[in-house]
Amino acid sequence: LLFWQYVPLSVTLLWAAGFFILLLLRSLQMSNALVDRSYQTRPRRVFWQLLLGTALTGAIWAVAYIYTASRVPVTMQYMFLLIIVMITAFSLGYSVMVREYFVVYVFASLWPIAWWSLVHYWDHSNNLLIGLLLLAFCALLISVSDRVYHSFRNMISLNWERETMAQELGDLTTSLRDRNRQLRDARRQLTDLANVDDSWRPGVADPK
Repeated sequence: LLFWQYVPLSVTLLWAAGFFILLLLRSLQMSNALVDRSYQTRPRRVFWQLLLGTALTGAIWAVAYIYTASRVPVTMQYMFLLIIVMITAFSLGYSVMVREYFVVYVFASLWPIAWWSLVHYWDHSNNLLIGLLLLAFCALLISVSDRVYHSFRNMISLNWERETMAQELGDLTTSLRDRNRQLRDARRQLTDLANVDDSWRPGVADPK
């Protein structure tokens, strides 16, 4: 919609259709992985499919920016770049679960744009600055995603340890309760046997 005056409508529709089909295929793939539980039976395959889809999605944004950079006004070019940067920053949440997902997305979307801006620094006066800022932003995002990922893993590990300790404590409590019940039953049986033994014991004459 930003570039309808500067980019042929056929190119825009082709890009939109390709992007929509890619997102649809990625959604179907993840839905099927959840339904047939292939993420448990074939986790490596699902993982690489996820990374491939992420790389293609990021590459589409990078190619779209590079294609339109020389065809649209600078203000629209920078607005489009801001949209791509915001989408990439919002994707940081995925690094909580799968850090590689976010790393691949950053290197597929922002990394090519940064290097393209550096190589074509003479096209616009701000390209050199944009390229350097994008490289620094990529490094910052990778560092933040790494910290977030490790913090989340540590939190999950602590929760698992607590759950394991709680489970072990529960099992120990149940075992002690069963042992006490068994001891109570054994004591009752001994008391009953003693009472029966006393009632059937023949009388003993007093030696006096």
